[in-house]
Amino acid sequence: MFDLLRQSASVEVVGREGTHGADVILSLDGRFRAGRGQRIVTAVLDLGYLFERSAYSWWEWLAQNWRVASAVRRSDHLLAPSAAVRFGLERYLRVKPARVTVVEAVPRACFRRTARQDVEAMRERLGLPGRYFLFVGSRVRRKNLALLATAWQLAAPALGPDVGLVLAGAGSAGVAGARDLGFVPLEHLPGLITGAVAWVNPSLYEGSSIGALEALACGTPALLAATGAQAHAVGDAGLILDPHQASQWAEAIVTVAGDPAVRGRLGAAALKAAADLRAQAPRSEELLQALLGEAAEET
Repeated sequence: MFDLLRQSASVEVVGREGTHGADVILSLDGRFRAGRGQRIVTAVLDLGYLFERSAYSWWEWLAQNWRVASAVRRSDHLLAPSAAVRFGLERYLRVKPARVTVVEAVPRACFRRTARQDVEAMRERLGLPGRYFLFVGSRVRRKNLALLATAWQLAAPALGPDVGLVLAGAGSAGVAGARDLGFVPLEHLPGLITGAVAWVNPSLYEGSSIGALEALACGTPALLAATGAQAHAVGDAGLILDPHQASQWAEAIVTVAGDPAVRGRLGAAALKAAADLRAQAPRSEELLQALLGEAAEET
């Protein structure tokens, strides 16, 4: 969203020190922040607690329930990163449509196919398998890594020793036998994604599709769960799977690893989908309208 705001010469973005003089208080982490009479706009990113109770500990569920309820009740306007989040706000929290603006995620310009020689150099430097499936994300319960662990155990005998699983992202939860890179700087992610056989995310809920879209922009097939924003954004550029069926994920992993035609079809569809998305990217005017309240809203 900051990239969109920077496109407008009429907007100045200030930090906490400039709050008193700001016209709008914008919160991008889902936490309501009160101002001093200014318009308050909050981005609601995660409604997974409404759809997948098992994805959250009791404390996480209570915290998220309180946080979203507070934002919905007290904010002048809400931003959603996807139609999936808008649907949840309108259907389950009875938010009127005029109070929600969807600002679809768009992969940053750095997410493009990396040259083969650069990918090979990265693979050698990091000690990665010759071929690998890649998970990128935090290790919270919602990411459903337990299912990925089971699916990988089921698929491994059919894959052979040259195919591995690589994890990237903060957190301590892992998958037995996987190469765990931990946090990976942004500048290294495009090459890491480009080199993967496929990008995998069995998450029980994602309010934003940005991770999957970054994979598509790198021309990498996506294997992802049929929940939240990702499935709608990816469409036929990926394989949409049941986040509760490990055997289905194992079968998909084996198929993508072993069938060049499937990989080629998905990779071509991924690049086309990313190009189409960038051509239809949200305009800064739409975000400014939501922030400044120029559109007529029902209260």
